[in-house]
Amino acid sequence: MNRRNTAQGPGDSTEFDELRAHVFRELRADGRASYARIAERHGATRRQVTQIVQGALARGELRITVSISPDLLGHRRFAYLQIDVDGPIAPTRRALLEMTETTFVAEISGSYAIDAELRVGADPHLRDTVDHIRQLPSVREVRLHLYESIEVNLYSPLRTGRVAVTLDDADRSIVRRLQQDGRSTFRELGDAAGISASGARLRLSRLTRAGAVKVVGIPVRGSGHESPTLGVGVQVHGRISQALARIRELQPEFIAISAGGFDLIVTLSADSNEELLELADQLRSLPEVAHIQSWANLRILKEQYGEGDRLSGAAPGPSTETS
Repeated sequence: MNRRNTAQGPGDSTEFDELRAHVFRELRADGRASYARIAERHGATRRQVTQIVQGALARGELRITVSISPDLLGHRRFAYLQIDVDGPIAPTRRALLEMTETTFVAEISGSYAIDAELRVGADPHLRDTVDHIRQLPSVREVRLHLYESIEVNLYSPLRTGRVAVTLDDADRSIVRRLQQDGRSTFRELGDAAGISASGARLRLSRLTRAGAVKVVGIPVRGSGHESPTLGVGVQVHGRISQALARIRELQPEFIAISAGGFDLIVTLSADSNEELLELADQLRSLPEVAHIQSWANLRILKEQYGEGDRLSGAAPGPSTETS
């Protein structure tokens, strides 16, 4: 197989950027993917892939961590907020970033200054959280979109209500170590948990197969090197399931079925603004799509899916809520 020369230089930055984008996509799917296998798939060498990843980690452009299933964290309600503010955005931004209920916070273009995704427990947790945000001194308006379900999230396991695993202290120690370094060796995971490397391998495999955790490479947005993203609210023609199937073909980062002003909320990403605009045009042109409203994520400030949360000893039982 021909190997690319991807050491970044004056004449080959485009080729380097292409390989870098491929590597980031591979780590998004599996943060513990073999560098050698990534290299083989994309005509590079293991050393080149390693240099790309280690360089991105050192410059703060990439995090390799573990995301935790909402089922294990007891999350029952999910919502997306668009927030308008009076005056400087900084006080509202700071308050949203400090809240444990926010998993995503970004400054955005358009009529609203900032948006946030909430993941909370059983009612009235959502109502109380939104009330708290409404009462922040500079908040003028909060537009609430309740997620009926999250259908796609490339950076987090989905809530299914069917994650049935029991965690012990060793499992929790493994997860905590992965939160610090998603590519910790099995020996390091075993040392953290007080078990053998082979035992750590078996435990992580069990947690991953059950959908309890996902080790993932998350680009650090705002570093200047991340792919541009676009938030899109979609109103559909006909059945939501048909629109959902067609939108999946665009390979979005995120799709949620929502109740409120939009039928679907989507996040598109691409390697360039031109490609992102083309994706938006494809979405707008789908016969199943009646209308879209889009906003640019000007600066993504928080993107955490279970990091720092306390894991319970066992998965919560099935929810008795009706929605």
